[in-house]
Amino acid sequence: MINKIRELPEKAAFTIGLSMIFVCPIVLLFIPVDKWMTIAIQGIVGFISILFILSAADKRHARTGSDK
Repeated sequence: MINKIRELPEKAAFTIGLSMIFVCPIVLLFIPVDKWMTIAIQGIVGFISILFILSAADKRHARTGSDK
């Protein structure tokens, strides 16, 4: 799964990660689920979206070549 995320272009990975962070809570407002199930879903989606964002940040860092 990590390799497939790394294959995505930088802007696409960043956009997917941010959209997952912003859209998932809005969708969960309209779906009647238990509080603990909501917390579990948010945790899983948050983890996956952070993988997308970190992949995009790593590509950007490698592209700019800034080694501080």
